[in-house]
Amino acid sequence: MTDSVPWTQKLIPALSSALETGGPWLRVEEARSGGWYCLHGGSGENAIHWHHLSEAGQLKPLEPMSDKRLPALPEMVGRWIAEGIPVELLAWRLGSRAIFKLGDRQFAKIFRKDRQVMERWKHLEQTASKFSIHIPQISSWDSQTKTLIVEAAPGNSLNALWKSGKWEDSHIQAILQILRFLGTAPVSEKLPDHTVADEVDILVKRNEVFHRILAEPSSGVDPIVNEVTARLNQLPPTPSVICHRDFHDKQVLISKEQMTLLDLDLLANSDPALDAGNILAHLRLRSLQGLPVPWEKCASEIGNLMTDLNVDKQRLVAWTASTFTRLLLIYSRRNRPDGLLAILEQDLNELLSDSGKWQGVIS
Repeated sequence: MTDSVPWTQKLIPALSSALETGGPWLRVEEARSGGWYCLHGGSGENAIHWHHLSEAGQLKPLEPMSDKRLPALPEMVGRWIAEGIPVELLAWRLGSRAIFKLGDRQFAKIFRKDRQVMERWKHLEQTASKFSIHIPQISSWDSQTKTLIVEAAPGNSLNALWKSGKWEDSHIQAILQILRFLGTAPVSEKLPDHTVADEVDILVKRNEVFHRILAEPSSGVDPIVNEVTARLNQLPPTPSVICHRDFHDKQVLISKEQMTLLDLDLLANSDPALDAGNILAHLRLRSLQGLPVPWEKCASEIGNLMTDLNVDKQRLVAWTASTFTRLLLIYSRRNRPDGLLAILEQDLNELLSDSGKWQGVIS
């Protein structure tokens, strides 16, 4: 995969012409109020430099402290600075949440809504230690400002290790350990449910954006979305388990002392194949991105674990395909190597037909 054609040139003319200069651009989102939100910066930079692109083609930089849907930002940052705490904004999702590093020992998240943040973060604390998995300790939760502060954990993420060229068998063992932990942790009536209908709704909406934002969207994507949603809808009912719902290689920290599972903001009761499918799709994506991930071996071991947990291949394939489809749709509006979307589309078709590189991979 080469960068022969800038990814922004594959977007609709209103975007491609406006973003032709002034880059690099990392991501584009539709703005509910009209126009688009465009994320500026290079790979590895903090995702904070958003611009609004009007339908008339005017680009305007946006300031985090002026985010009207996150009114607590100025108050909390001012409070931390007044207390002498070094503050670094790590990520900002417009109108949704912001993530800060506070000194060397804490991280803070400011949310727009309290979506059972405390219930989600605290649910796994007691059972995690039985699996030698660490959950970051909560320092405080302010329900008024919707600010969560957690203690920093040691180690590097699996993603960072792979980007440095390192792969060890202990990495897949960590993934399996977390999957077994989540798959056997007690569900809770206090936690929300993530249903097949919820997953299908996400796919449908992202597919609509895919077709609105690309100048020449592939005609092969609609059949994939239809096939994946059909397979999800055809799955027989099964008891729910605890699901992380955003389980990928950036959510796992590895150090000599411990293994840490991050970001429990989306924890829910859901399908027992959801998290396995999510990490499996990401493992394949990382291998396509050139990282040293033996994805076939990982897929086989994940498949064996799912068998041990009474999750059949049909269910694992459906949820893996769902995540893979979401990644295809998301990367259509992100910085990417030229040709990646076509490769993901081909890979998805092989996964769904148990052919090509995917033939016999999931046992």
